[in-house]
Amino acid sequence: MVSIRLRQSTRRLSLIRSRKADAYAWFAALMLLVGVPLSSLSIDVTRMMYVRGHLQTASDAACQAAVDALDTPYFIATGEARINAGLGRSWARQVFSATLNDSSQVGYAYGIGIDFPGPKFAHCTATAIVNHIIPMTPAMNIVVETTSEMRVKSLQ
Repeated sequence: MVSIRLRQSTRRLSLIRSRKADAYAWFAALMLLVGVPLSSLSIDVTRMMYVRGHLQTASDAACQAAVDALDTPYFIATGEARINAGLGRSWARQVFSATLNDSSQVGYAYGIGIDFPGPKFAHCTATAIVNHIIPMTPAMNIVVETTSEMRVKSLQ
């Protein structure tokens, strides 16, 4: 009698153990389907915020460099301040590229557009494309805009 009960309890114990193994298998499958994409998404969002902050800083610096390009001969002749557009674009692109020198390490592509809506104003539009870690998902596009004004005191 005792041996029959022992066999029945051994069968029940092996049945419980197999159910635990099934639960571990389902948990592992769930982690692969849900946990891994969520963790890679959190890494992608962090990268996007990092790139956006650096892009904003670079755009601010580029716009300031553009408005620092005073058309000196015109200013000396007339006393009126205006931006030398060619020099301003050149300086802005130089400063923008120098500020974003870590793009190859982080993995993003960038560009800048510089416009002069007035003789003392520069408007910069910077863009970046950040690729996801998860394959076959669309890239994240980041756009940042900055406007700067030239401030010049007279020579007298």
